Amino acid sequence: MRSRDCRHYSRRELIEIIYELERREVRLERKLEKTREKLKDRSVRMEQAGSMAEVAAVIAGLFDAADEAAAMYLSGVRNQAEGRRITEEKAS
Repeated sequence: MRSRDCRHYSRRELIEIIYELERREVRLERKLEKTREKLKDRSVRMEQAGSMAEVAAVIAGLFDAADEAAAMYLSGVRNQAEGRRITEEKAS
């Protein structure tokens, strides 16, 4: 509001306008603070989700390695069993 726009208001009206503007400012500051808190919470959740994704990737890698090790072990056991069977067949 420009100064010449205010000239037609009485002192009392100007005080009421200022009072309402101050109340509005307080409400907006509260709303801003709540919004900042929500943003902070979301940021924390996003960081945690990123950390959880990293942990999930590491665990998935461990499971892949365990599967590979189990497959190698079973292959070795099967080869030994096949070798024994062939040895037993030759002996018979």
